[in-house]
Amino acid sequence: MRLWSTLGAIALCVLASSAQAEANGAWRVNGAIAGRTFVLDCQFNGASGACVDVEGRKSHPLTSLSSTGDQVAWSFKTKVAIMSVTLSFAGRVAGNRITGTMRAAGRSGTFNAVRR
Repeated sequence: MRLWSTLGAIALCVLASSAQAEANGAWRVNGAIAGRTFVLDCQFNGASGACVDVEGRKSHPLTSLSSTGDQVAWSFKTKVAIMSVTLSFAGRVAGNRITGTMRAAGRSGTFNAVRR
């Protein structure tokens, strides 16, 4: 019985680390929200990272990053006019692509990302 518990724990650790590894690395994110499009270069490293606005070259450290199975979610804060806004992304990793939805200031949009 103890052997099966140990093997099960090892399998869960391997699955968790491989899921996190799926999202790790550099991604080009193209998205649209409230009629506006955007492009970000995001770097995910374990439980941290940053996204850079390709147009303005402004860097945004991630406030959260999580990955479970093929699901990944991250968020960061930015300024829009004089307001501080949190952008939250949630998507599905499939090989070298992520597709999903995002939310900011009560609005929702979609995004696609490609591994770089």
